[in-house]
Amino acid sequence: MMNIERQSVLRALGLGGLMLALASSAWAAGGGSKEAEDVSTTLPVEAPQLKQGRAFTDTEVQVLLDLEQRRIEMDRREQALELREKLVDLMEQRLNARVAELEGLRGEMEKLMTSMSGKDDKELQQLASIYGNMKPAAAAVVLNRLDNAIVLDVLVRMPAKKSGKLMEALEPAKARYLSEMMAARTPPPSVSSTAP
Repeated sequence: MMNIERQSVLRALGLGGLMLALASSAWAAGGGSKEAEDVSTTLPVEAPQLKQGRAFTDTEVQVLLDLEQRRIEMDRREQALELREKLVDLMEQRLNARVAELEGLRGEMEKLMTSMSGKDDKELQQLASIYGNMKPAAAAVVLNRLDNAIVLDVLVRMPAKKSGKLMEALEPAKARYLSEMMAARTPPPSVSSTAP
């Protein structure tokens, strides 16, 4: 029964396994690496005949089985690594495509924001002109109901004299808030070094 197992192992391993078995056999016999090299390099071309003429020990068969098992495991690992590499490449391609798509969207958004800010600026300038031409008390009635951000944008586009009169007519809490926001928007005046 052991001979049948040995024969099937030899068939499964082929010539490479036989050479390895012969080399390890020479090494185990105490011959050292030089003799192992001699055995592996001096095999005749017709190595399959050696399979039939030589019987392997149980230890050699076990070594061959272990080596075959390791080879199978290494093949599995190699396949798993190749699969992972392919998945990483695929994910990288998808990520690059997504980044390119997002960059395109960002460019479009910037264009839209630029065109919108141009429109908004024109509209706010028109509102500033309209409210600047109204009587301050009448303009204040409308501006008191508007959002503070809009009122602030309108006021900064008005001449200082007109916006000052309009601020007087606004509700005190709103006027105080808008004054704080205006102060935060404009940088403080610089102090010249030539001042007395």
